[in-house]
Amino acid sequence: MPVRWLVDDEAVSSLWRDLEEMPLRLVDVPGRWVADLGGGNGNFVWVLRERSARLLALDVDVPALRSAPRDVRTVAASILRLPLRTGSVDAAAGRAVLHHVPDHLDAALREAKRALKPGGLVLFQEPTSGNPIANAARRRFPTERHDPHERPLPYDAYLDAVRRHFDVLESRPHFLLSYLVPHVVGRLPPARRRLARAVARLLAAWDRRLLAVLPGLRSRAAYISIFARAPWE
Repeated sequence: MPVRWLVDDEAVSSLWRDLEEMPLRLVDVPGRWVADLGGGNGNFVWVLRERSARLLALDVDVPALRSAPRDVRTVAASILRLPLRTGSVDAAAGRAVLHHVPDHLDAALREAKRALKPGGLVLFQEPTSGNPIANAARRRFPTERHDPHERPLPYDAYLDAVRRHFDVLESRPHFLLSYLVPHVVGRLPPARRRLARAVARLLAAWDRRLLAVLPGLRSRAAYISIFARAPWE
């Protein structure tokens, strides 16, 4: 039986700050069109309002699309078949979307590349299959947010797939011990959350340090971010 999805917003904000700010690197001038691929209400790219970007959210989840702000255009669509003209968007982003189509990665990435202008930037952020803590939680505590058909892939599987279609500019691992802490904090009594948030920040700091000095641990990271550029053609 799925358990209720519950997180502590303050813990999420402190742990995911770096990931949340990464889309800012997708555009550098106002007016660029940015597609959030599989982004529900488009919240992955909301930060780009700071850059006066024009935002488009595409997802199969129609109720999620309906919750998008008025300044985000929405389209019901799968990443495997984007209703976008070839070369029609300046940049694209996808968080936790590729692991929903693990057997069709190349098809999804071909569609993303097709929709992008030559030289357009793309950012993918995905859960991986290499973190023992995250794997145990997925097996023992499935939530209503998780599609039974989704399947996180190894760190290098995402990286290799993106490289087949894009020029990879950077890949970055995230989280070793801290990934699930926001879920734990959210289930604690309010009086105990302050200390738990401090522990979350400490674990996140350790994660960043360990992943920086021991690159061999990247296969154990719970999340990966990949920046890439569509080929110039």
